[in-house]
Amino acid sequence: MAETAEASVGYFGEFHLSSDDQAANLYELVQVKEFDVPTGGTREQVEATHLKSPDWRRSYLSGFYEDSDFEVLLNFRPLSDTDTMLEAALKAGDVRAFKAVLPENGEPVAQIEGTCKCTGYSRGRVTPDGVMEATATFRIVTVEDIEAYVS
Repeated sequence: MAETAEASVGYFGEFHLSSDDQAANLYELVQVKEFDVPTGGTREQVEATHLKSPDWRRSYLSGFYEDSDFEVLLNFRPLSDTDTMLEAALKAGDVRAFKAVLPENGEPVAQIEGTCKCTGYSRGRVTPDGVMEATATFRIVTVEDIEAYVS
């Protein structure tokens, strides 16, 4: 895609989650308001400095990956398919496939696929004049590179 100088809004973004680790069983979560773009974690740096480190510089080796978490915020609708699926994902603690669809000017242009575990599901709070919202928290297990959108 050619580089443009124009910003874009997230309208028409999507987040899909499966009932298992198979990408073929993806279900689009309904009334998603926003989500963090899933990315791989950071890599720990282990210091390996020694008495003759070149140029008086500390040296480091790459160590373990630190898994990253991301959140999906949505309108909460008690006992909806999305609500019961997210509650089941949290209770199961299993690895599930996901797909995040990234839009540009209301058109899906890119996607990120991978697997994750649901580590939290908060149904938020009920107020007299506010929309009820829920937040699902996921931990990346595997994540692919961003690629062109495939419907």
